[in-house]
Amino acid sequence: MTTPLELTLPDDIPNDIYASGRIIQHPRFRELHARISECLEATAEDGEAQCLCLIGETGVGKTTLVRSYAAAFPRHETPLGSRTPILYLETPHPITVKGMTSALLNALGDPRAFKGTQPEMNARLQGFLGDCGTRLVILDDFHHLIDKQTNRILRDVSEWLKVLIKNTGIVYLVVGIEGEVERILTANPQLSRLFVRERLRPFPWQPAHPETVSDFARLISYVETTLAVALSEEEPLPVALFRIHRATGGVMSHIMNLFRQAKRIQRRQGNTNQPLTLDILAAAYKERLQPHIGRNNPFLSVTTDVASLEDAPAETDV
Repeated sequence: MTTPLELTLPDDIPNDIYASGRIIQHPRFRELHARISECLEATAEDGEAQCLCLIGETGVGKTTLVRSYAAAFPRHETPLGSRTPILYLETPHPITVKGMTSALLNALGDPRAFKGTQPEMNARLQGFLGDCGTRLVILDDFHHLIDKQTNRILRDVSEWLKVLIKNTGIVYLVVGIEGEVERILTANPQLSRLFVRERLRPFPWQPAHPETVSDFARLISYVETTLAVALSEEEPLPVALFRIHRATGGVMSHIMNLFRQAKRIQRRQGNTNQPLTLDILAAAYKERLQPHIGRNNPFLSVTTDVASLEDAPAETDV
């Protein structure tokens, strides 16, 4: 049976996980992967599940991060049966105790996932988790435990989860929107004490702290490598990077959408071997991000000075 200490992130995650621009190998994401592994090790050492709560605003890369971790340990067959070392599940919505139990049983391959009384289903779930060698359960969209119609926390589900964690000793990683997940945990102190908190934030740009600019530059370099694209040299790199940050707010999903759309425009124009010019980035922003973000197009201003971009509003896209 797989032990918790065996669930450590390989030095080289399989290439297919990072293929097609799905995952960016930035140190920040690898640090969070390592944090998950630490929780697994602490659980093995202490004999009590040390769970992890990953929170952040929409688009910062929470789901991408946890899915990439789960993909490093796929379900596989052994002479003793199926093994699911990491179980990933999007929290159902609307959610009930029975709905959550059924969803987990179904993900584990139980042919009777939707049948039986609640005590019977609880017993089967604990049995399946043990038989499948599951050491980590990832519950994405954990904020679904707040009923959107009533704005009330579904306490019966949080209480059920607390009991499940204590009975199985398995590490749970809950992922969701900042502010909402803390509210769920705070409402159940016994559940809350089982979790350590991690926040995933947008990449900042603070000239007074040069390390933030360097960190963002490194991120964009990883994006270029992953998507096989390159920024043009028509203006200084710091100016190009600032435009990108202004367009995306440092939010990972916005960055990826901008570059992916720029690559599509390149392909549409038949210029796939050419660098990404301001015109291409301006068109990509207009098509993909501007309808959602609503900011003026930062790639239309002509300058070679970051300070002038910081001080003046971006030109209106017309």
